Order: sequence, then structure tokens, then C-alpha cells
Amino acid sequence: MSTPGEPFSRASLFLGPVLEGFGFQVIARDYQDGVEASASAEYSRGASRLRLVWEGTEQVLWVEAGRASGGSMISRWQDIEWIVTGKPLPPDRALDDDRLDRLGQAVVAYLKMVDSPSDGRADE
Repeated sequence: MSTPGEPFSRASLFLGPVLEGFGFQVIARDYQDGVEASASAEYSRGASRLRLVWEGTEQVLWVEAGRASGGSMISRWQDIEWIVTGKPLPPDRALDDDRLDRLGQAVVAYLKMVDSPSDGRADE
């Protein structure tokens, strides 16, 4: 069994370089104490925000996307796997390397979607 913060730490180490490769910088980290503690890391690039979330009570990892202006969020956080697939998905509670690969693939697919010149939503 993993320690409470281990899945989040592993996901941060795995996804951090992926996000940095797309020009994102970590701007906030939040860790709570306790066995069922939650954690998050927020990344920023222009108006785009991505947030890695570990929900300790539910034992699930996911990545959310949102938009900000002037330091304030101007959109709701949305699960990127839902955005990429176009439909709500049940929680993926796997905590293995395959789960990290799926999250990484979803991040890359999402960022390619929003960076596509055809949709007009690129940050740069």
C-alpha cells in the first residue's frame, strides 16, 4: 500500500516535465495533513491553468484545466480527460505507471487541442 502523499508525488514528478515542456510553470502547491489528505499543484501559462489533484479520501488522481485573468479564475475547473474524450468518465482509481501514462497522454492531447491554430484558443 502506498503512503498518503506518494501517488501525488509520483504524479508530480512524472507530469511536471511534461507541463514544463509546453511552457507551464508551477505557481502553487497545496498539501493537507492526514491519512486521507488531499494535494494539488497548479501550473500556469498565460491565461491557461492546469491543476494536478490528488483526492486522498477517494484515492484518485486527475488533472483539471481552467482559465484565469489578472490572477483570478474566470472559468470552472474541468477534468481534461472528460474534455479530451468529450464525455464524463468514471473515476480512474488506478495508481500505477499506466495511470500516469494515461494522465500524461490526456495532458498532451488536451494541450494539442487548445494550442491548435484552428480553434483560436492558443495562449501565445
